[in-house]
This record gives sequence, C-alpha cells and structure tokens, in this order.
Amino acid sequence: MSTDRLVSRFGPGVVAWVDALPARIDRLARRWNLAVVRPLVGNTSHTLYCHRRGTTPVVLKLVPELDLVAEEHAALAAWSGSPSVVRVLEVDLGEGALLLEHLEPGTPVRGADGGRVADLLAGLRRPAPEGFRPLADRVDLMFSLLQRRTPGYYDRAHSAALALADDRVPPALLHGDLHPDNVLDAGPRGLVAIDPRPCVGDPAFDAVDFAFDGGDPYARAEELSAVVDPERLLAWCRALSVFSPAWRRIIQPGER
Repeated sequence: MSTDRLVSRFGPGVVAWVDALPARIDRLARRWNLAVVRPLVGNTSHTLYCHRRGTTPVVLKLVPELDLVAEEHAALAAWSGSPSVVRVLEVDLGEGALLLEHLEPGTPVRGADGGRVADLLAGLRRPAPEGFRPLADRVDLMFSLLQRRTPGYYDRAHSAALALADDRVPPALLHGDLHPDNVLDAGPRGLVAIDPRPCVGDPAFDAVDFAFDGGDPYARAEELSAVVDPERLLAWCRALSVFSPAWRRIIQPGER
C-alpha cells in the first residue's frame, strides 16, 4: 500500500505502523473470522472490505493513532441505536481496530435534497456528553491542516470560526467531519454517517459541507432551519469558506 497519505497526516513515524500492518490484519482476521477481499479508500486509516464467516460483508478499519480510534468508538457508541450512524460490530482499541457494518449500496452522497440532509442531522443530534474535545479544538486542527496544505493568510477566518465555536449555544455531540464522502447511501435506511472526528459544540457546524453541497447555502440554510439555526449556519459557511475556492465563489465571506 502507498503510505504517502498517512505520512502527510501523521508524519514519518507512521511508516513503522504500516510495516506492521500485515501481522495486525492477520491477527484480527483469525480472531474475528474475516477473509480480506479488497482495500477501500481511507484518508487517515487503512480500511478493508472483508467477508465475515464466509459471506457477511463487513469493513475492517485500522487507525495509526490509538486516541483517534478511541474517540471514534466512543462517539459511535453514543450514537448506537441511531440509523443515521454506522454500527460497530467489534472493537480492539489496543490494535487501533474497528469492525464496522458494510452499507449497501454504500456510495458517497452528493447533491442530497434538504429533507434527507435534515433527517441525517436529526439522527445525529445528541446532548453533549462528557469526555469529548470542544469544537474550538477541532477548528484549530482544521486551520492548522489548511495552513500546511495551502499556506496563506487565514487569521481572520480562523478568528471568526473560533468566535462562533465559543458562543454560548446549547452544545451537542458533533460528527466533526460531516462532508459528502463521509456520508453513505444506505438505501431504504437513508443517509448514514461514517468516520467521525467527534467534538462537542454548535450543531450548525456539522451542516456546513452540506449547505455548500446543495449549491446555494442560503436556500439550504432555510431548508435545514428545523434542525439547525439558519443564521448560525450561514455564519459558519462564511467563516469556513476559505477551505474551498468554490465555496468562496458562492457566499460572501465575512467575520460573522
């Protein structure tokens, strides 16, 4: 496997983790009765499509940083019972491994109508539990990664996003990385979120990517007004528009 994407995210120390992957996969396959079929795309993990006990399709996800997989598992456990979140079948935090259900057809969702997006956001809504990072930490990480990928002057947008994160609004458990590649079509079950980077804070934050995905964030904010505050959603859209040239073309940037 290519290690470039993992090195760019985790640094050169991840090479040793990649070298140890075959033995780790073999241990987990024997323990969980898995037959590896093929690799899947993953930005911060090594993910495999597998068959369990011969025929049941599942997904094995392996993460280099144990803290990340522990946070992801804690969030998925908090959302257990919601049809809008992928289900965990097995976990080994020491191995950095999650065994997840496979979703059918499992295609990333783009251009979803407002009703389906509203159902997804409603399915994710949970009061803020203890033990998760605040949204401000997630904002800081996002801007540090943006600066690394595309050096530039982002202080004004960063400050605007932190001000929104620090506002006194009723906090909720957030997915933290809810973009179309992390939401899969599960057929009659609806839209299902995968790969959370959980934090707690303003629920409008999770709707930003789908506000832009609709093509008109102003119209989408109104469509989602039953589940998120439309004015706060648009304020987040303005603050985070620096993450995409396409976003900057369709919304007027501003501090708030």
